[in-house]
Amino acid sequence: MKLGTRAKYTLRLMMAISRLTDGKHRVSLGDVAQHCGISRRYLDQLVVSLKNADLLRGRSGRGGGYSLGRPADEIRVGEIIEAAIGSTSISECVSKPDICMQSDFCQCRMLWKLIDRRVTDVLNEYSLADLLDHGWTDRVKAELGHHLNEELAHA
Repeated sequence: MKLGTRAKYTLRLMMAISRLTDGKHRVSLGDVAQHCGISRRYLDQLVVSLKNADLLRGRSGRGGGYSLGRPADEIRVGEIIEAAIGSTSISECVSKPDICMQSDFCQCRMLWKLIDRRVTDVLNEYSLADLLDHGWTDRVKAELGHHLNEELAHA
């Protein structure tokens, strides 16, 4: 599975709105575009799916702009990614076994299910607020460093 530009930019958009509004105000997409370095036109496309998923609220006119649909600590990264691109499943047979004639005896299907579950678990383990917390970055770096050291020890 590869997360494309749409998923990455949607996450950046949500982080920028959270930073710029501080949970209290609205922010224009023009301001978000400047903050993120993403074109306003592209942001216009991204906000549609986020509004449909109730992750963003928008208001037009004077005093308008965008704000989070819920507090940042209640919005999971997985929700944002799914709003942006749909299912994060690596194989359609995991969620729809009836589309594959071999699903009942496929030895790989359990691996795909395991990978899907772990990806989903990681995406849903963290909130938008976590990503904005500087201490979170240090904790993840430490965890990644620990895994890297283990990998090197086994090589």
